[in-house]
Amino acid sequence: MRLVKIHGNAFYLSLINYYNNDLLSWQQLFVNNSQPRKQLLAYPKFSPVFAFEGIHSVNPTIVKTAFFKDVPAISFTTQPAQAPAEPATFAALNAYIDFINESLRQMNRLQVLLRNYQPSAEYYRTSNPNSRRSGLSYAHEEFKVPVSEHQLLINDSQHIPQPYRHSINSQADVLLSMLKEMDGLSIELIDYTRQKRYEQDHLQRSDAILDRYAYLFDTFDQKKERLYEDVRRIHERYPLKNPSDSWQVAGRALQKNLDENKALLFGIKAYLKGEASQLPPTDKLQANARQLIQDEYQNLKGLKRLGPNNGGCPYTPYEYMAENSLKMAERSQKVKITTSADGRHPYEEFYYFFNNQLVYEYNKFSDLARLGVLKSVNQPNYVEFRRSASSTPALPTEPIRSSTTPSPTVSPTENTTSTSPTLRTPVGQPIDRSSTQHDTIYVDRTKVDTVYIDRTARQDYTNSLQGYAANNMVLLLDVSASMDSPYKMPLLKQSIKSLLALLRPEDKISIIVYSEKARIALKPTSGANADKIAQVIDELRSDGDTDGNGGIRLAYKVANKEYIRAGNNRIILATDGEFPISHETYQLAQESASQDVFLTVFTFGRNEIKGDSLKKLARSGKGAYTHVTQANATGQLIIEAQAKKIP
Repeated sequence: MRLVKIHGNAFYLSLINYYNNDLLSWQQLFVNNSQPRKQLLAYPKFSPVFAFEGIHSVNPTIVKTAFFKDVPAISFTTQPAQAPAEPATFAALNAYIDFINESLRQMNRLQVLLRNYQPSAEYYRTSNPNSRRSGLSYAHEEFKVPVSEHQLLINDSQHIPQPYRHSINSQADVLLSMLKEMDGLSIELIDYTRQKRYEQDHLQRSDAILDRYAYLFDTFDQKKERLYEDVRRIHERYPLKNPSDSWQVAGRALQKNLDENKALLFGIKAYLKGEASQLPPTDKLQANARQLIQDEYQNLKGLKRLGPNNGGCPYTPYEYMAENSLKMAERSQKVKITTSADGRHPYEEFYYFFNNQLVYEYNKFSDLARLGVLKSVNQPNYVEFRRSASSTPALPTEPIRSSTTPSPTVSPTENTTSTSPTLRTPVGQPIDRSSTQHDTIYVDRTKVDTVYIDRTARQDYTNSLQGYAANNMVLLLDVSASMDSPYKMPLLKQSIKSLLALLRPEDKISIIVYSEKARIALKPTSGANADKIAQVIDELRSDGDTDGNGGIRLAYKVANKEYIRAGNNRIILATDGEFPISHETYQLAQESASQDVFLTVFTFGRNEIKGDSLKKLARSGKGAYTHVTQANATGQLIIEAQAKKIP
């Protein structure tokens, strides 16, 4: 038994005593009791011999992430097929689009993490090390490489003829390789921040990784578009089994409309990036949308109208696409190359609208058609993550690949320069808050992307969280017996549910209820699981007395554990009346506010309560104090979720 000196002598002495005096003593007792029947062998005690070993400097090898393996896309010419596509072939082609869309969803999660990390890194570039409250950190639990989706498309690709299969499979392999590099960079960044290597290299590696991410996001966008176009070409080589079928007629009309909207989106993007001098015209798109409306009953002839509340109704996505196309065209004429009043980039409005109001509806129609109507891909938000203009240029770094990794092969069609893009690093994530230490970085506004919004007496809000910081929101809900009133618990549920439809995957909601004893009713849950959050809200019941101080302490514990850098870390205390608030609770709220965790108070009841102690608590927590009524219940929690915006 060899003891390596990692802990103190007292630690090892306790282990030895436990071994000799507890474990062996019980074994010896058993041996002694067995003697009348059978003599058992005793076990020797451990008598250690200590030897002092020299201190060895540990210099772990730093393995840098390898470049993704790039392979030029294989060109092919499609030949018309003699027979319609089999269901298995159609499903295989759709599998590529599902893979692309899932990849974009995961990439967006990573972009959000990097967007939040970037200002934190800038803080550590410029601040005095002695003034830092905690170390720089990063994690990426929410990012998952879609390996299973890739494996499914590879398995199903056997139904696609060669040489098409070889070309699109190799393109999908490249996309997967890019995602794996993104994952590797994140893992490297976790270790980089954990070991505080940024203090030795002055964020050189961090800058290199962030630069690399910017390159990867842009290149992934280009390559996924090539793959999608090739999948469409393969699909279009197959004749339709029944060209006059209403599903096919309407599907072709909707796809044409979606292509027009996509061209408009790309035109807006080029204009905002300065690559085009004017916005694209919308006459053709508007005419196409009006034609969709005019031909609705002809295109959908024979298909049953089930109503907008029935998910199987083909009329609903058809009509939504036609109406939303006109809205897209109308909005595009109002684009300005300036950041909007709420800090959002003007492109984001069109990015969300295109994906959620057009591609979503088209893919829903494709699912209903079941065969022949190929799905479409979403588009990434190119402004979600942008390299900070305040960052200093990265110092020269060696290529990001291991010594055994060959130089990446670059497609002749790619726009490359003589200098390969260098890597840079990510973060924007909760750190270990066991000691409740926060890296508050919102002081130097010239260096930070996140700013506060003054919510004093604010009643206006938008039904969207676009452009706002990720939320770490802890709902501390009074469920004592006094909350059982039409003016209280129903309004509380209404206020919470009004926010659920707006939540994004990066938003986290926790629910703590308190009556006789505070308890966690819902562990931190992503906004992607809004149904789960709604279920917990529906199950809330009023009973018992009030333990407000215990609830507040538990709420801060949860908020600190789930802390999001550059995020909106906020506790919402919802109650119908005052309760004795201890001095320690006021102090906790004040100290936590200085550590970027704020507390807002919502009160409920027929009449507004005086609430002096609750108002003092809200002031200590640097949050709002609002009496919730039927008139304002819908928007109050949304206003709190919009407490921070990102320009």
